[in-house]
Parts: sequence; C-alpha cells; structure tokens
Amino acid sequence: MTGFGAVLAFEVADALTADRLCDAVQVIVRATSLGGVESTIERRGKLPGQGHVPPGLLRLSVGCEHIDDLWNDLNSALEQASRSENPHKAGGRERQG
Repeated sequence: MTGFGAVLAFEVADALTADRLCDAVQVIVRATSLGGVESTIERRGKLPGQGHVPPGLLRLSVGCEHIDDLWNDLNSALEQASRSENPHKAGGRERQG
C-alpha cells in the first residue's frame, strides 16, 4: 500500500440529514471511533455532552477501500439523505470501539 488515509469533516444541512447519510452508507462503516483500516463515519453531535458540535457535522476517516467505491457510496448516501424520507435505513453498519 502506498499513500496515506485522511480524516475530514463536513457539514450537511441538519441532524436529520446527517443521521440519514450515516444510515445510507454501504461501504463506509458507521463508527464511534475512527481508528481502523476501513473507512468510517460518525456524527459526534449525536452523543451526550456534545451539544457544542454542529448537529449536521460528520467526520469521515478514509481507509483502504478503492476510491471509486468510497465516492459511489458517499454519492448514493448523500442522495438518499437529501430526500424527505429515508426508505433505506437498514443500509448502514455500525462499528463499536
């Protein structure tokens, strides 16, 4: 493997949209910790005591997956999250740790 991963943060419209996006990703793992080799995403503002964090802020840790898989996953999740209803809630996986 060459290169390196990255952690980035981006903000969507609000908490509901952020939750929908996290539920909709398929390749990226929903996480409460950003310390693995797989790409993970979290919404820190959802946790108790994090009221100072913008409700739509998401943190993404880029892992070892193919870039096209990550772009496709994010694009699909953003499209689903921006809809007024989220019929694909079962899509996201959650990693504890």
